[in-house]
Amino acid sequence: MHIEEPNTYEPETPFSVPDSQSFPEAKDLSQENLDPCQSSQAALEMALIASGLGLWDWNLVTDKTYYDPQWKSILGYQVDEIDNDYQSFEQLVHPQDLPRIRQALHDYLQGYTPVFEVELRMLTKSGEWKWILTCGKVFQWDESGKPIRMAGTHKDITQDKAMSTTSCAYANQQYQFFEQLQREIAQRQSIEDQVREKSQQLETTLEELKYTQRQLLQNQKMANLGQLVADMANEINNPVSFIYGNLHPASQYAEDLIKIIELYQHHYPTPTPVIALHLQRLDLGFVKTDFLKLLWSMRAGSERVKEIVFALQNFSTSDEGQMKKVDLHQGFDSVLRILQHRLKEKPDRARIQVIKTFGELPLIECYPGELNQVFMNILTNAIDALEERMKHDNSFTPKILIHTEIVSSHLSLVNSNEHWLNNQQDKKHKAIIRIFDNGKGILPHIQRHIFEPFFTTKPVGKGQGLGLSISRQIIVEKHQGKLKCNSQLGQGTELVIEINTTARHYAAMRKHASL
Repeated sequence: MHIEEPNTYEPETPFSVPDSQSFPEAKDLSQENLDPCQSSQAALEMALIASGLGLWDWNLVTDKTYYDPQWKSILGYQVDEIDNDYQSFEQLVHPQDLPRIRQALHDYLQGYTPVFEVELRMLTKSGEWKWILTCGKVFQWDESGKPIRMAGTHKDITQDKAMSTTSCAYANQQYQFFEQLQREIAQRQSIEDQVREKSQQLETTLEELKYTQRQLLQNQKMANLGQLVADMANEINNPVSFIYGNLHPASQYAEDLIKIIELYQHHYPTPTPVIALHLQRLDLGFVKTDFLKLLWSMRAGSERVKEIVFALQNFSTSDEGQMKKVDLHQGFDSVLRILQHRLKEKPDRARIQVIKTFGELPLIECYPGELNQVFMNILTNAIDALEERMKHDNSFTPKILIHTEIVSSHLSLVNSNEHWLNNQQDKKHKAIIRIFDNGKGILPHIQRHIFEPFFTTKPVGKGQGLGLSISRQIIVEKHQGKLKCNSQLGQGTELVIEINTTARHYAAMRKHASL
């Protein structure tokens, strides 16, 4: 119910409050197990019915109203024949009485009268006009003292008007009744506030539990993965080192033996029949050439295995709770070596081309093991996206672009006269890492959720929905950086990482920041 204010009344600033709650239907007071609040409410409803009063409740901010069944029955309407809104009230009020209602409301809200009270005519269901006495008071204010909610009563005074008499006793009685109604509503409001506070506490506790769960899961995963990779790398490294170390002398021995055979062939060109038969079956010329090729291939394979072992050891580097200065490019190379089996050409698809445009990065102070995990998660997702597109497009050329650079900070967190910057305002101190794949891209409504824990679009068993969530936690919370996703459907997806080159530099910025 919105009453238009006169020109002398200053409109109030909207203030968000709960909507007016409907008063429940009257209950039998003989019911047992009613708490004090319910008992008082039931008694209040019975008193309204006995006194012939109709109750209304008005939210001055949202203009939502509530009229109880007794209010409607005074005019001869059923409960569902009048809507609880201002339009219904305005249609029932006599047009000549509307200015008087506005003036009475203005006088009360301005403090000129202690109670909002006005006599008005309202249309009944039978088509007659009834005189109604409406009284009300504000019972809720905001922090600045502006009124928020009013409540009051309607009473049929048609007979009183016909006899031109009014009752002062009724006014006093109604005032006392209204005071009781402030108290009752305030008590209910207090209970609602307590429930709301408990609900907020539960929500906060739930969020903390979710965060702790993710943290424990990540720590366990990292610990298990790091230990497993380190153990496997050591186990593989020992026999591979033995093989690699012996391949060189084995190749030399083979060359020496072949040289001896060639000398025998030169000095004894006519072998015995038995040797000639074996030479014919053996194809000595092919064996000599292919044997050396075989040995050198084994040596190249051993070198490749050693590179993979080195990559695994670098990937599983233990941070020991401390930051280290490392070469991010070396971390990328280690991850790409581990993922080489997914990048190479296969019978059913083309090779995934990786294009690296590395800038001149200084050693970055970070947690290298966890940062490598971020690279692994993002690159794995990129490969998955490319493989999915290759299933539907045989002519598609899959590519992954990795770009790194150092840029000046675009965040103005410090004053220009801070001595610790040594007057080098343009000093580059942000590392930007971009990882782009030309897959099919991500739909906008999905892109909004990709960093949420346990959110995944992959089939059951292929993903747990934790990769990007953990990556964001590592970048944002552990490195005070940023992780952003840019994607356009049909063109591809780009993940952008921004971290500080040194942890001390960021801490100094925070310490001297003017927030």
